[in-house]
Amino acid sequence: MTQDLNNVPDPWLDDLLDKVAQAPVPEVPADLMARVMADAQHMLPPPGGVITAPPLWRQVIGALGGWGSVGGLVAAGVTGLAIGLGAVDATGMDALWSLGVFDGYDGQTGLSAFGWDYEEG
Repeated sequence: MTQDLNNVPDPWLDDLLDKVAQAPVPEVPADLMARVMADAQHMLPPPGGVITAPPLWRQVIGALGGWGSVGGLVAAGVTGLAIGLGAVDATGMDALWSLGVFDGYDGQTGLSAFGWDYEEG
């Protein structure tokens, strides 16, 4: 029996639900049932088939949280790359090669570190 918030019975709702429960259920047309069953049979895996795992790229995207988070990661990566490259003195391609990585290399001795040359004597 249903009741409202004040714990007062609602006989009209009980009567309505009783009428609905006693109403005849319409019969499903045979052609509709045949189409539904054919579609269900088509969706079933073959007998004795092996369940395959989804491809690796789908597993990775799922582990990252879906396409929305992959898009956010791509946007953050591109933004970080742009900011990082923009922090270098933007004088063209020479800016990437003039970071001073090879300044300590001495062609004569071959090894130099922190301004100290490693050589005999």
